[in-house]
Amino acid sequence: MKTAKKILASLIIICIFAAMSVVGALADDTIAYGAATIDTPVLRLRSGPGTDFSVVDRLSEGDIVVILERTNAEWYKVNFHGTVGYVNTSFLRDILTAENFNSQGRVTGNRVNMRVRPDVTSNSLGAYSTGTVMTVIGINNGWYKVVHNGLTGYIRSDLMDIISGQRSASSSSAPPPNTRPPAASPAPPANATLGDRIISFAMNYLGTKYTWGGTSPESGFDCSGFVTYVLRNFNINVTRSASGQHRDNGVHIEKTDLAPGDLVFFSSNGGSSVTHVGIYIGANEFIHASQSSIGVVISRLDSAYYTRAWYGAKRVL
Repeated sequence: MKTAKKILASLIIICIFAAMSVVGALADDTIAYGAATIDTPVLRLRSGPGTDFSVVDRLSEGDIVVILERTNAEWYKVNFHGTVGYVNTSFLRDILTAENFNSQGRVTGNRVNMRVRPDVTSNSLGAYSTGTVMTVIGINNGWYKVVHNGLTGYIRSDLMDIISGQRSASSSSAPPPNTRPPAASPAPPANATLGDRIISFAMNYLGTKYTWGGTSPESGFDCSGFVTYVLRNFNINVTRSASGQHRDNGVHIEKTDLAPGDLVFFSSNGGSSVTHVGIYIGANEFIHASQSSIGVVISRLDSAYYTRAWYGAKRVL
């Protein structure tokens, strides 16, 4: 009898842990970490992280996907208006939290709170039951920004399913919608390199608005104004314009030799002149003040657009 009770107790414990594992896995699969914009005319959404997997949908340039998980260096697990699959990271741009996201979401929990801010300690605007459908207008580090019955707030993304949405109106090279800044970047360790400290400082301004001629967080930044502002904080003075920074400052380096803090330059006119500048942050990504509809964002150098527009790099440290 004692042996039977021990076996039964063991089985119950195993079942509890198995159930906890399943719940944890489900939660991890449904948290929206951010968003990204498709940067190629047609991108296949696949059933798994590789080109051998079947195609479940075809996405167009300008479509925005919800990022659920970074599977590896080449593939993201994403949700596109209710369809979950995998996309190659080389064909994405401006990977960040997204404002102006346009979709419908359905509450999956019971008495789910809509918060004033994307924070569980924030005040509740109301509690909603399973099945309530709301308009999703943004994504912010694990939270959906929603509108419902005249209220605008935030709901945890693991408590809501994206069920439908609008595709991009047309295939174009236009930038993605406006973005929101994440929390301020933590201070770098005491032994951090100058490049790492520059990047840590620059990250604090993610989401700052774009303003032509802007050189401060209060007024907003243009691309070279952002670079000038960040570097000046470290007593590094550079020419005000993007073309001037490429012409006058630092030394030329190869793309393969990039390190955090290096300046990266782009041309939107076929390579005849420099039209844009950003700061390399590592892992094939750079931070920059993009355009008026975006602000300061992080983008990938290997995205289709920035690969085409690449002009060169300079080291000013």
